[in-house]
Amino acid sequence: MEKPSIDIQYVADLARISLNEEEKKMFGEQFASILGYIEKLKEVKIDDVVLKGEEEGFKNNLREDLPQDGLATEDVLRNAPHHANNLFIVPKIIE
Repeated sequence: MEKPSIDIQYVADLARISLNEEEKKMFGEQFASILGYIEKLKEVKIDDVVLKGEEEGFKNNLREDLPQDGLATEDVLRNAPHHANNLFIVPKIIE
């Protein structure tokens, strides 16, 4: 297994943090350990694994989508603190 190469300074720049040389070395070792573990996971054989639900023919039970009457405009606007001409009035937040 090839040891992965990680540019710690690049990762630190992405995270907008500054690291001294000791921290770069420490994080480099930690990243290498994590990536080594991921490499081990890649070696796991999962070809004969059956996912939960597949053996029973799992299927999503969705309700039929039926059109229904919505709320009346008056009922909706009754709950709005500010409205005019059947529209909600909201404060401007973008200049």
